[in-house]
Amino acid sequence: MRDVDQLLMNAKCGRFYKPVWNGASLPSFARPRTSRSNNPVARQKKGTIQMSEKRISCTRAINMVRTGPPEAPAVILVHPAGLDLTYWSAQIEALGEDHDVIAFDLPGHGRTSGGPAADWTLENTVATLAQVIRSNGVASAHLVGLSLGGMIAQALALAEPTMVRSLALIGTAAGFSDEARAALRARGATTRDGGMHAVLSSTVQRWFTATTIARRPDLIERVIKTLLADDRLVHAAVWDMIAALDLLPMLHRIACPTLILVGEHDPSTPPSSAEILERLIPGAHLHVIADASHMAPLEKPAIVNAQLLEFLWSLRNAPTAANSHK
Repeated sequence: MRDVDQLLMNAKCGRFYKPVWNGASLPSFARPRTSRSNNPVARQKKGTIQMSEKRISCTRAINMVRTGPPEAPAVILVHPAGLDLTYWSAQIEALGEDHDVIAFDLPGHGRTSGGPAADWTLENTVATLAQVIRSNGVASAHLVGLSLGGMIAQALALAEPTMVRSLALIGTAAGFSDEARAALRARGATTRDGGMHAVLSSTVQRWFTATTIARRPDLIERVIKTLLADDRLVHAAVWDMIAALDLLPMLHRIACPTLILVGEHDPSTPPSSAEILERLIPGAHLHVIADASHMAPLEKPAIVNAQLLEFLWSLRNAPTAANSHK
């Protein structure tokens, strides 16, 4: 079994498994659609799979994928800092059977260009998410956000409540103690000064349990490769933004149904942080995922998918946000 140090040595020496997200190895949901696909989602009578870049503003195109029945309720997946839309593969496959699923790359992540690090403000990221929804012709959507993605989803629910049908918040928070804010700023400074290598080991050990690190070297190496490709200035700016986050005083205004998921062993946004969200968001429901850390959708995809599907199906006959706010 290889540990994190060995995997990091592999990164420095260029020793990795075959990349799994290029060319013919693209996940099924991201492959170009053909007339006779073996993908059951692509064969849906009313569903299609689309890869696209949509110009959200005059300066940036947002990379995204969309799959599932177009007339079904829309679900938007918002990824965490440092990763990209491909890490939602298990959720896209599961939710795309009965939902119109859209995943996108945040600025400076995946195939979406970054622009100046100064662009990384909460207001700008919320505006990006809002424009992803609008540009796809969606009036209101179910939002699923992991870590940073959950913070952006909460902020949109506060800024544009009619655009949000529900929230599924995974491994996230709405504010931090002064001590935690200082640690987040220090993480940003370390990244800015030392590059992505300087934060790799601590990031992997924060995100995954020791069991996952030992048993899933393929996943850990993939994450390391993704992080090493990130722009250090963008990554640092993201941590500076997170350090300043303070939505706690406003959470009582969130009116949409909310599911909160957290890994049992998550050190970044522990169950105690999730309990605060549950207490402050009216009607929120919390589920703790056993034997998982910060990246629960990657460590326990079947459990996370089951929770998401049960939650979304329970809302099928609920009024849309647009109607409920009339």
